[in-house]
Amino acid sequence: MIRALPLLLAFIAAPAAAEEVPFVVSAERFADAAACRAHIDGLAATARAERYDAVEGPYELVAGDVRIHMVKAEGAGHRISEHRCLAAELSARSWNHSMEADEEEFTVESVAARAEWLKKDAPKQ
Repeated sequence: MIRALPLLLAFIAAPAAAEEVPFVVSAERFADAAACRAHIDGLAATARAERYDAVEGPYELVAGDVRIHMVKAEGAGHRISEHRCLAAELSARSWNHSMEADEEEFTVESVAARAEWLKKDAPKQ
């Protein structure tokens, strides 16, 4: 299992380079933010036990916005799954990142440079 935040951030930034994948709100409901976070803690632990290629989190992006990311190699790319607790509301999104479609050399720096959400004045989702 790879536990390297820079590599994971590069994969996470992939939707910013194209059309961003929206979060889908879950039907699961939680009493509070702590219960939602406990749920995604469990999702991350399960992903680590299932030998995902990378699992990061949970981490707080901004106050009240806790996320996990899971990456699994698929074909010539990766499947990235992101789960978010926005207070007590759980949502998720998932997308593929194809390594074949990249025209420029794929590096953490090249992807991070295109990631709008990493910039200080980027709007929060």
